[in-house]
Amino acid sequence: MSLLLLDLDGTIREPLSGKQYFQHPQDQQIIAGADIAVSAYKDDWIIVGISNQGGVAAGYKSIQECIKEQQYTLELFPELREIYFCPDFEGKKCFRVTRHNAHNHSKTNWSGYYRKPGAGMLQLAMVRHKHTPENTRYVGDRPEDEAAAHRAGVLFQWAVDWLKQHQATMSS
Repeated sequence: MSLLLLDLDGTIREPLSGKQYFQHPQDQQIIAGADIAVSAYKDDWIIVGISNQGGVAAGYKSIQECIKEQQYTLELFPELREIYFCPDFEGKKCFRVTRHNAHNHSKTNWSGYYRKPGAGMLQLAMVRHKHTPENTRYVGDRPEDEAAAHRAGVLFQWAVDWLKQHQATMSS
């Protein structure tokens, strides 16, 4: 088993409303092909979501709404085991969301490094799932995703390439 870490916004999900931010927890849709790409890993990988959620700190949504949003993502992608998100701009807070619960992991050694490009969420996920950087991959769509992967020492893949790779596999 290996560990697949996935950025969420712009990598596997986007607002259904077409707006820049999710308007409510169900205002999300699967990016074309992302469900196929995710399901390709379900048998041999533990799959975990990783997301900066600055909309909380900016006042667009509450922590409770953000937790509900992540739980809805877990419904859309049943292969995802859990989601880690950082709601503050300083990178001090981190929540781990499962289908039925939310756990606060803000008081760890990685507090202050959770927000990407910091590697705190990636490192916490690796420790919790007992994986090393060598058997972990991170897929994302932004430079801060790539920087977080490099800081954590894990292989990074751009979302556009990852989606194309799996679309090519499905059509051949």
